[in-house]
Amino acid sequence: MKIFFYCVPVILLLSILSCENLKSKEERLAKQYCGSCHAFPDPGLLDKTTWREKVLPEMAFRMGLDNSALSTINFEDQSAILRSLPARPMISEEDWEMIKEYYDTYSPDSLSVPIQNVEDSIKQFEAVPLSLHIAQHQMVTLIKHDSARSSIYVGTRPGKLYEFNTNFKVRDSVQLPSSPSKLEFTDSGDPRVLLMGIMDPNEQPNGSIVDLRNDDKINQVVDSLQRPVDFLSADLDNDGATDFVVCNFGNYTGSLMAFQSRPDGRFNKYILQNLPGARRVIIKDIDGNGTLDIIALMAQGDERIIAFYNRGNFQFRMATLLRFDAVYGSSYFEIADFNNDGKFDILHTSGDNADYSPVLKPYHGLRIFLNTGANQFKEHWFYPMHGASQARIGDFDNDGDLDIAAISFFPDFQTRPDQGFIYFENTPRGFVPQVTKLGDKGRWITMEMSDIDDDGDLDLILGSLAFPTQIPDKVLAKWSQERYDLLLLRNNLK
Repeated sequence: MKIFFYCVPVILLLSILSCENLKSKEERLAKQYCGSCHAFPDPGLLDKTTWREKVLPEMAFRMGLDNSALSTINFEDQSAILRSLPARPMISEEDWEMIKEYYDTYSPDSLSVPIQNVEDSIKQFEAVPLSLHIAQHQMVTLIKHDSARSSIYVGTRPGKLYEFNTNFKVRDSVQLPSSPSKLEFTDSGDPRVLLMGIMDPNEQPNGSIVDLRNDDKINQVVDSLQRPVDFLSADLDNDGATDFVVCNFGNYTGSLMAFQSRPDGRFNKYILQNLPGARRVIIKDIDGNGTLDIIALMAQGDERIIAFYNRGNFQFRMATLLRFDAVYGSSYFEIADFNNDGKFDILHTSGDNADYSPVLKPYHGLRIFLNTGANQFKEHWFYPMHGASQARIGDFDNDGDLDIAAISFFPDFQTRPDQGFIYFENTPRGFVPQVTKLGDKGRWITMEMSDIDDDGDLDLILGSLAFPTQIPDKVLAKWSQERYDLLLLRNNLK
């Protein structure tokens, strides 16, 4: 009997050690391979079913283990995707099975998702849903206010660009070659528009930057862009000419590119990041040396906010300011000095919820990262917001501090569709969220912040793209009946 009671703990201990060793090996393999191209994703970030049926099969494809997914991809995109894949499998079948077992064992059955019960409480704005009475309703892809001409430009998925007055009466329209995603103004005041080529995920270099002249002619400035979603014009080399930085979001392939203007009217091209997912760019002299630097958000895998310090002659030193888990769905960022210490801080949104893990996630939302010095950042504030896709910063109530307005393209349509828009008032108690029940009138993909009615305060316009994915039928039916394209949030400050 003594031997029996002595052996059981030993056998139990050996069993525990064996399991721990197995876990240690599985975890080591996961960190080695799943953390080689992006931040290592902890199993707890997604539920078992999503890992097993969505994410891991896609990772097997990207690691060269299973090319069967190619049959589901457009033929025009296949060659570009094949060039992005490894020539041979990056991992053995045996090790891959261990990684799959690791995620299946240590991931939860479901995610615990917080419910933010914010009542219809907004006082800062009067919310007014608008129908533009155009051919394709709820197809908005951009909104831009031109204060000089008292015009509002609205671009649509079918490639139509409308010019409205501030009472939203049509002044003019033009058919563009493809869906517009961004609009600036040239020195002469004419619109300069970024065209996506094909809006849906693809690898085709059909995007471009075009200038719209007064004679309604479209002048192509830059071509062969890969599903671009953002760009900025700036003089990056101090030669007096206009250069460009472009976010080629792409899909499996893409890039962050800079275009240096040449005397002959052409451009020298520089690839700053040869990866898909370039989403947002800000240009600012952040080190005070007199040259403009670049800050960019990379999504689609290795999610980062990166600084490119300008060293002159289009030479840049890259530094990663922030890095996020690969499933966060980074969607936007802005910079501002939230604590008035003279250094720029970062507001980051995460909420892209398409592709391979379309489940509500507790880590989606808004985060403020304070600059602790030498452009090092520490998380200061987080607010959960399902599907957060864009945020703007402004002193909407004119009290001397910075407030936040945010939209979501993937809100919880089942229980809180009104939280497609949230206004955060900066108070002594912190940021107080406020919503309007009219926030459920569309699927908000873009937001303009400007003094639309020229009364001295900041207004907002939200644009709806009613893409049917992940939307309940009853919501789509309601939108189809109402046909609202915009939600105007007129500031009540006066």
